[in-house]
Amino acid sequence: MSAAADPLTAVLDAPTRAELDRALRTTGHELSLVDVNRLTRKLRGLNEATQPLRVGILRTYTTELLRPHWELAALLHGFTLDLYEAPYGSLLPEVQPDSALLRHQPDVVFIFLQWEDLDPRLRGPLPAVPTGQRAELVEAMLEPLRALLTSLRQVAATPIVLTLLPPMQGPALGLHDAMAAESDAEFRTAFRRRLAAWLRDSVPAAYFDDLDELLADVGRRQFFDTRLWYTSRCPFSVAGARAVVERLMTYAVLLKTPRAKCIVLDADNTLWGGIVGEDGPDGIALGPDYPGSAFIAFQRRLLDYQQRGLLLALCSKNNEADVLEVLRQHPHQLLREPHFAALRVNWSPKPANLRELAAELNLGLDTFVFVDDSPHECLAVRQELPQVTVVQRPASLPDMPRCLDHLPTLEVLGLTEEDRQRTELYVQERRRRELRASAGDVDQYLRSLNMRMTIGVNDTRQVARIAQLTQRTNQFNLTTRRYSEADIRQWMTDPDRLVAHFRLADVFGDSGLVGVALVRGVRGPTAEFDSFLLSCRVIGRQAETAFLLALLGLLQQQGVQRVEASYIPTKKNGLVKDFWPQQGFVPADGGPAAPADGGCITPPDGNRFALDLAADLPAATAPITIQWAEENPHGHA
Repeated sequence: MSAAADPLTAVLDAPTRAELDRALRTTGHELSLVDVNRLTRKLRGLNEATQPLRVGILRTYTTELLRPHWELAALLHGFTLDLYEAPYGSLLPEVQPDSALLRHQPDVVFIFLQWEDLDPRLRGPLPAVPTGQRAELVEAMLEPLRALLTSLRQVAATPIVLTLLPPMQGPALGLHDAMAAESDAEFRTAFRRRLAAWLRDSVPAAYFDDLDELLADVGRRQFFDTRLWYTSRCPFSVAGARAVVERLMTYAVLLKTPRAKCIVLDADNTLWGGIVGEDGPDGIALGPDYPGSAFIAFQRRLLDYQQRGLLLALCSKNNEADVLEVLRQHPHQLLREPHFAALRVNWSPKPANLRELAAELNLGLDTFVFVDDSPHECLAVRQELPQVTVVQRPASLPDMPRCLDHLPTLEVLGLTEEDRQRTELYVQERRRRELRASAGDVDQYLRSLNMRMTIGVNDTRQVARIAQLTQRTNQFNLTTRRYSEADIRQWMTDPDRLVAHFRLADVFGDSGLVGVALVRGVRGPTAEFDSFLLSCRVIGRQAETAFLLALLGLLQQQGVQRVEASYIPTKKNGLVKDFWPQQGFVPADGGPAAPADGGCITPPDGNRFALDLAADLPAATAPITIQWAEENPHGHA
């Protein structure tokens, strides 16, 4: 094949991993296995920095042919893959102590099962199972999964992703399935819901990935290769294998890299067609007819991302009055002014505006996804702010609604109430800033907020949010130790440890659960703050001091005589380097800090501090009313 006829020429000429990935997504070329191997060799030859990714696979069908796709997907996301595949059909032996899987120490375990593995009755047609026996069948199908996943969770805290191979043929009743009381689809849906509920309640950090949703996207004929299935028990075509691996690699990306937090959007030719300053609000393309319908669909998709806890921000070179008129008055505009956590509508360079947005929202630029139609603006941001993920709006308008779906950092593995309310919370914060600007001084501003803090201790209902804060908080985080939900549950059940959190409310609303402290040694003479962190949303309201003083008082009541703490510097937490001395702590002489669970982190000399609790604690000065939550399961308060 000549170079001109090779659809991968432009992709293989890309000088960086990021450019290769962008070029690959714009070609529309369906990759062959030869193409996959060529791309893998190219990425290896770039010699760009990667981080290790250890993957473990348990399976009841052949997955060896997925390996080239794993290697390509890993390199595209900046990983060096170390893959362990358990022997075909070996499940329970691999979830025992000292198994080959556990010795591999995987970052994530993927389990590939067939429906028929769960109960022999699924080897025949589902309509043959009497309706009255279907509830019992669902519970029977859960039993092998309970045995497998519970055993694995008992010996390892590794995240688990469970998949079930979709049926290779359509439903037994064909066209009638949608109307039938004995429907295949209805039964499988009921089981998936029951399985997901059990995983949420019983197996921390375990996820069910519904490959049926992927099957619907790719199409059954393109997803499977029946020749491979009948000859080697490998079900996937090349296209299906790539789709499965790309989807599952998303879990690894979310577990190993920072998640995006804010989508920053251009306005003209991105949220609507045309230029509002020239065409006027009535002349832009935005409405039920094409091309306006494509922009409506894109805005609708952005609302989906907002439901995942992502913020939306606007960054447009424009006259502010023109843009606000569309946001407030255009009858077909879905994204209104309150949907945006922050706006920059001016004629300043977009990299400068992005820096200002990051400062206003207290977010790192590496958590931003920037979307613009202009190749010049996209290039300027890529060159000046390489940490920002840049997505140029597709030239084909029908491709717009899905133009962000390929970004794994926009996915979520769980949702908390704070995630669902995130935009509202940031809008509240914008009102606080406006109040502060109008207040005479800081003390007057803080008093006018009428703040109310509620502190809880070892509240198992808050495990997901507490773990989330330890994983995401960077700026106001004294040690930056990361903990999973399983880790937090373990802390809460240890009588010598304490997990405290607080919520903060004021005249503008409830900011949610925004602060966490993990303390060890609470039953001895010396306790230690393992972690102390605060959401960036409440920095500047003196909540950290009020929270700390309340916890010190609690420890004092329980007989603790001395408290130790550490500051472990990172690239992002310089804000708190003097926090402990400012709270009355002095340099400690008691040796290195206790290790974080799962690994030892010793702070540099001079970053260990202590406080004598035999002396009187300083009086609280922050104008915050404090109350303790009524339910504290372990009675620490």
